[in-house]
Amino acid sequence: MKLDVVVPVSPNEPLSLVERSFESLSKLERGDLNVRMTYVIDVAGEDPRVEFLQAKNVNVIVRHSRRGRRAGAINDALDSIGETDYLAFFDVDSRPEKNFLIECIKALGDGAVIASAPRYITNPLASITTRIVAAEYALMSDLYRLLERCDGFKQFNGLISVLDARIFTDRRLNEDATCEDVDLMQQFYLEGKTAVLVDTTRVGEQAPISTKDYYHQRVRWLTGAYEGLKNVAKFKRVKIPMSRKITWFSAMIIPFFIFLFSPIVLLYGIRLWRLSDDTMDFTIKLFGLIVHAWILQICGLIVLFRQLFNMGVKWKEMRRSNV
Repeated sequence: MKLDVVVPVSPNEPLSLVERSFESLSKLERGDLNVRMTYVIDVAGEDPRVEFLQAKNVNVIVRHSRRGRRAGAINDALDSIGETDYLAFFDVDSRPEKNFLIECIKALGDGAVIASAPRYITNPLASITTRIVAAEYALMSDLYRLLERCDGFKQFNGLISVLDARIFTDRRLNEDATCEDVDLMQQFYLEGKTAVLVDTTRVGEQAPISTKDYYHQRVRWLTGAYEGLKNVAKFKRVKIPMSRKITWFSAMIIPFFIFLFSPIVLLYGIRLWRLSDDTMDFTIKLFGLIVHAWILQICGLIVLFRQLFNMGVKWKEMRRSNV
């Protein structure tokens, strides 16, 4: 069986991060899979990242425009790859555990066309912001485990996952969507397909280091949720389990009223204590998550204001840690 790994890389990503990405993905267990890696590099001239990857005998697609950004890069890769059995999408900062591909493939089938795993933050000590996001990801991972048990709607950020390649036979990502991952996941569920969380592996990613980067990231994500609400009528009519409909609507609407759920963080404190290194780390994470809920509320209001006045969302590049 063939599996193609696709990694989009924006112009600002440093060579060191591309090197670490290649090193990490090269260590993935493959079993009987015939694995090929494709990096899609957005460039603005001669680029040492292209030279590095070509020297490693990696398939490299060079783009001289930002058309469609990440969605456009993945679409270009899909058009280039040709026939394959599975696809795995990663970001340049993705750090999957070695068994990620094997475990996710095992979970596919019976309607499940996309599989991923709990997320963790690879740069938790970079700043207070990254500590708070690390706590948020721990909470979200536990929530996704609950959704897996109740057959709920699951949204894998960035489509960091393994997918059945057949779903792209007559389909490409929507390059006009603010969040192409939200758009595609909703398509799957509306078609009666599902996503599965694999709890026998994990995948790491970086959190925004600065509050400014964090703000811009969440405004874009919440804009994707707002756009998703346009599918309310479709989800109402589609013949899928009510648990998926309710959890989809909750995932789209709760971020705009998240302040109402900030007390839940206190209930999560016992679990958070077990995940913390010491009292100070616990305090930062606990009270940071409460503040986090209110920041999300502000971001949600800003998104609603922008939509009211037809103001677009600018894609902001995020400063990275070298991990």
